[in-house]
Amino acid sequence: MIGESPGRDAARCRARLPYHVGVSDFAAIFLALVFEAVPFLLVGVIISVVGGPAVERILAAAAFRSPAVSVAAGTAAGLALPMCDCGNRPLAHRLALAGRREFALAFLVAAPVINPIVIVTTWLAFRDAELVALRLGLTVLAAVAVAAVVARLRGAVALPLGEPVAAALGPSGPRTWAPRILEEFFELFQFLVLGAALAAAIQVFADEQALLSPGGVALSIAAMMFLAFLLSICSSVDAFVVAGLGGGVGFGPALAFLVFGPLVNLKAVPMYLRLFSVPAVLLLVIVCAQVAFAGAYIAELRAW
Repeated sequence: MIGESPGRDAARCRARLPYHVGVSDFAAIFLALVFEAVPFLLVGVIISVVGGPAVERILAAAAFRSPAVSVAAGTAAGLALPMCDCGNRPLAHRLALAGRREFALAFLVAAPVINPIVIVTTWLAFRDAELVALRLGLTVLAAVAVAAVVARLRGAVALPLGEPVAAALGPSGPRTWAPRILEEFFELFQFLVLGAALAAAIQVFADEQALLSPGGVALSIAAMMFLAFLLSICSSVDAFVVAGLGGGVGFGPALAFLVFGPLVNLKAVPMYLRLFSVPAVLLLVIVCAQVAFAGAYIAELRAW
């Protein structure tokens, strides 16, 4: 693991930074997070508004009577609809509102990782087939577990967004796409901005290095999960960030970062809470944390 002295040095250096430097760094990181996420969010909203009804009709025609088949289809859907973690939430929300709970929840959790872009970037960053396979396997396990647990909630899982424009325009169609896309995009954009601001503040004003130097396997894995939550890095590039930390981070902690970060992070939670009920979000966070921690811990013990 990374030693303690670099963390103390980083903390001292950060404490000596002029105020305007910290603000400048915050602005740079905040804008980078927002600009990185906005295209994916916009694409996700466009797909949700334009393609959502077609997807709903396809799912209705498929008539997934078996919840297991719905979960399997939702888990694999990211291979056909490769979306970042910012882009898949609007479509998952729409499908959950349409009554496709198992499919929507599995898609919500799996799509940020189970897609061609993330698979390729993880391989390019590590050149380790075992790490890639474990990242995919644990994500699938988390998706299945979340769908199985959250779908059993008696209350509503997805919260309806206000749609005064859609209601005023009547039936959906090409003429209603633009106002609905703008309305839903700006509805979610404010929560993306809030999450990005919190993540940028943590990166600039908190001592990240201290999170990388706990003693023991369990603490190291927990620290990397917490760091992944704080940094809120897009799933398409997070593997390069972890690989850049070098050999100081063990196999298990690196795996925990890669599994937990795309599913639960500071940028995502405000949007989760806007789209889904509080019990659903709490269960999603708890289940994903348990799967990531247990899987990474076992993988680290195997690596010994």
